[in-house]
Amino acid sequence: MITSFFTPKRKAEDSNEKGSATNTVTSSSPIASAEREDRSRTSNIAKRLKSNTLDTTKKTELIPAVQELMSALTDDEWKVGLEAYVTKPSFASLATFVANERKTNETIYPLPSDTFTALNLVPLNKVKVVIVGQDPYHGPGQGHGLCFSVRKGIRVPPSLRNIYKELLENDCGLETMPQHGYLERWAQQGVLMINSVLTVRKGEANSHKKKGWEEFTDEIIRCLFTKRSSDAGGLVFLLWGKPASKKAESIINRYSSALVGGQKIQTKVFCSSHPSPLGATKTNSPFIGSKCFRKTNEALEGMGLSAIDWGVEGPIVNNSKTLK
Repeated sequence: MITSFFTPKRKAEDSNEKGSATNTVTSSSPIASAEREDRSRTSNIAKRLKSNTLDTTKKTELIPAVQELMSALTDDEWKVGLEAYVTKPSFASLATFVANERKTNETIYPLPSDTFTALNLVPLNKVKVVIVGQDPYHGPGQGHGLCFSVRKGIRVPPSLRNIYKELLENDCGLETMPQHGYLERWAQQGVLMINSVLTVRKGEANSHKKKGWEEFTDEIIRCLFTKRSSDAGGLVFLLWGKPASKKAESIINRYSSALVGGQKIQTKVFCSSHPSPLGATKTNSPFIGSKCFRKTNEALEGMGLSAIDWGVEGPIVNNSKTLK
């Protein structure tokens, strides 16, 4: 239900009142001017709702901490999608916290320029697969803005090694155990690898938990249902471990039935335990043996989308929709 913020015109109660109104309201009268302004304002709001963008003539001034944090977000689609959220006081509080942390003697990962790597590599309308992590790796040189990924030259973490082990059994493009953990090639095909929390102190896992990142990354997931174009295609979610499942499923269940351009977004969700050695094989829904990558590709093809080549080396040969 949409509630109008404009006062409806009072209906004339009889023909005499109609005649009187006709005789007294001229094109130059204050009443006529107000009506024209009202119609113009209503038209502008309708246009903004239709285009799903904000009124750029009345932007909220962002505090320096927010400007500094958001300067790392370079993708235009995500900028528009998140524009309203970053004006909220809660996000200002988060940005101030991160700025203060970086100004102290603490070492914060990832580097400021890598904070939004996941978003910068996969535009909003190109996302096909979503993997939700927890918080960045907290060792030197590890975290760079893609969950589970590390740059070349950094030792492959145990969780990612288990991911590779599962991929080797899925026949999805990985034929031998990779010697590095750099997953940018996945992002180039539309795999959004987003942590629930986007920063962390060196050597202190979960040190930036409950500071506001969780709500921000909730908004990222909501944008996938509310801010994408109608021809963006379906979505597959890979949710590993209870925190990821709890975070994403509540949003998915709420918004997956929403219509975009008159059509329901096709959504598929695959849940399992976390790929870490602590839980990869020890739950009722173990990650190892889940076949989640093969199931993901089958779901994508069922949606009319190209499958993901889950290898980490070489040109992408089976995906005509590689991101540029």
